[in-house]
Amino acid sequence: MSAPAPASAPSPEASESGRPAGDRGRGSRRAIFWSYLLVNALLVAFSRGVSKSWGLHELIPVVFLLGGLWSIRRDGDDTGRYGVKLGGLFPGAEGDPRSLVRTVWEGLPAALRETLLAAGLCLLIFPVYAWAWPLFNRPIGPRHFTLDAARWQELATQLLAVAFTEELYFRGYVLTRCLDAAGVPVGPDGRVARGDLARSALPVAVTAALFAVTHVLVEPTIPRAAVFFPALLFGAVRLWRGGIGAAVLLHAASNVFETWLEGR
Repeated sequence: MSAPAPASAPSPEASESGRPAGDRGRGSRRAIFWSYLLVNALLVAFSRGVSKSWGLHELIPVVFLLGGLWSIRRDGDDTGRYGVKLGGLFPGAEGDPRSLVRTVWEGLPAALRETLLAAGLCLLIFPVYAWAWPLFNRPIGPRHFTLDAARWQELATQLLAVAFTEELYFRGYVLTRCLDAAGVPVGPDGRVARGDLARSALPVAVTAALFAVTHVLVEPTIPRAAVFFPALLFGAVRLWRGGIGAAVLLHAASNVFETWLEGR
């Protein structure tokens, strides 16, 4: 008697099963379009004129956070496919009975691995970037770095309010949906097969372009478009690791390092 065939991996488009691949691709493009349009409309509204004078621009991280969570849940897929595991607080499609405290405790080893990976990437990339930075920029003041209360507040802001929310939306939701639109299967752990990495390059680039456009819309200056290039790295790290953890840490560290280079 022959051994039973191994169970096939769940389809990355499980929530849209039964539909032709072309329809699934069009559905992904529509989902990205409407989510991106709504999020950016709110960002522009909060960063202009009276809204900005009222301090509504402080809600920009909330827009990214809620936009990402709402878009993911609207798709009805397990959150792990989008590189996000928030068990206990934000369970996947099948539910997660664990408490938030237990989930955080169980996630500590993975968090440590992603932190060490991000630190290693910083050690490789930052010296080269620091060498090239003066070729195109000049500091606006003397460089200094002290771990006073203001600096700790900046670090927390960059990590939680900037890097996490932006990565959740762009490398979590948008990149996953761009991969769907390109017909690249995304596993339940957020990874793509090694043989599909070449096909993943275009979705990573499209996500980086959308990331750059959003930054230009919020702050209409040409230099803001330069975030396209680090966004390529963040996207590659997300594909490599499956989750957004290392990309979040690398994003936050990059912002802090850029601030130091500029002398701010």
